[in-house]
Amino acid sequence: MKKRYPAALLTAIILMNLYVTSCAEAASNSGETTATAASETESETTELVAEIPDDAYFDGHTFTFLITGNTENTWEKNDFKAEEENGEVLNDARFRRNLAVEDRLGITIETVENYGSAFGAGSGYLAFQTCVMAGDTSYDAGMIAGYDCATLACGGYLYDLNTLPYMDMTKPWWDHRVNEDLTINGKLYYTTGDISTADNDATNAILFSKQLITDFGLEDPYELVKSGKWTIDKMIEMGTGVAGDLNGDTKYDKNDRFAAIIWDDTIMGMVNATGSKCATVQPDGTLELTLYNDDVLSMFEKYTAFFDRTIAYHYQRTSYDITDPVNMFANNQALFFTQLLDLVTYFRDMQTDFGILPFPKLDEEQEGYHSTIGSWHSVFLCVPLVQQDAERTGIVLEALAAESYYTVTPAYYEKTLIGKYTRDEESADMIDIILSTRVYDLGWFYQIGEYNENIMDMFRQNKTDFTSMYDTYKNSALAKIEEINEAFAQVN
Repeated sequence: MKKRYPAALLTAIILMNLYVTSCAEAASNSGETTATAASETESETTELVAEIPDDAYFDGHTFTFLITGNTENTWEKNDFKAEEENGEVLNDARFRRNLAVEDRLGITIETVENYGSAFGAGSGYLAFQTCVMAGDTSYDAGMIAGYDCATLACGGYLYDLNTLPYMDMTKPWWDHRVNEDLTINGKLYYTTGDISTADNDATNAILFSKQLITDFGLEDPYELVKSGKWTIDKMIEMGTGVAGDLNGDTKYDKNDRFAAIIWDDTIMGMVNATGSKCATVQPDGTLELTLYNDDVLSMFEKYTAFFDRTIAYHYQRTSYDITDPVNMFANNQALFFTQLLDLVTYFRDMQTDFGILPFPKLDEEQEGYHSTIGSWHSVFLCVPLVQQDAERTGIVLEALAAESYYTVTPAYYEKTLIGKYTRDEESADMIDIILSTRVYDLGWFYQIGEYNENIMDMFRQNKTDFTSMYDTYKNSALAKIEEINEAFAQVN
């Protein structure tokens, strides 16, 4: 399969040998910056570097990350745990990244894992809140669940990353989309980028069965995406007629065939797939409620009305264990499987072929696709407000992010996600689209109006009266947004 990389990495990967040479020279001299690479044009060469002091060295400091996150189906993501090389590509890339930064800066990287449910007051929130209130500097930084990050930011417990010394959020190893979507009143309290692969895993995606495409004589989904014709109407059209009571018992369960296997949270992804957000940061830096519009109404009604329980297998209504739906999809009992990009890891040994798609557009006139970060599974990099040495923290994080840009991300993308799990060149194209069109919706992270849960409840019950639901919770949503805007205006 021909190699493919996200656009941001193309130049760096082509010139990887130049990077390796420059790093080797840096190691033999007395202190070049942590990560150095070259980006060639026809007329000049521009270096991409982590701009940290040449003499930065921290005499054996243990740099401690708190690692948290919501757990479901053994979903535990630790982007920094790699005790030794073991032949697994992503682990080994993390190990080499950690070792390079540890040796360069004279530190030891340590992680403390504390997973569990987090609806804004989970283990990450409680740990950082307690430390800040007590002046405790046990944690230098953390990878914290999205809901908890939002609550911590609003409460004034996190460091504004725009002001953390030596962190340059304009560099390509930081995700500029997340920085734009999550900055309120000029303040950015949590982010992601090449330093983490958990954000990629938590991005919404759709798998499809190539066997059922052939069996039912359906259009090529890849061509639909490329031509801009992959829409919710097309998804419904393709799913029509696929569902069947295979064992003839008149019940639709795990023994039958469905148009789709559905994860409840995908209804939020479908809302965002229209290009809309529950809440959006305005040009003046304030957050505004933006959930209600004709596009959202249309997408919600179409997705909810069609994918009922005779057409789709809503597996969480039976069990949160993903074993049955994974086996069903592997057995070609569903045309589509709507969930997260991490889902591909379950099908490495699947005998029949599958492909990967972004969430559909509302219609062909819509400009581009939009791929949501699943708020339940999301984790973000953040820094507790109380710091023993803020400059050291900024230097270490910038160095790790830059090193990840050249080691971890290529390993994840080329060797793991594409090389190890996907089956065809077209899937690589689709992953490019998915990862380059991500959406971070503060409305979900702040659970504004509890619209995320209310939308899922309606979807579970196949209710389509979106307007009534929206109006019921609008006042509480507006009050929450006012509270958030006031908090961000006051926090220093």
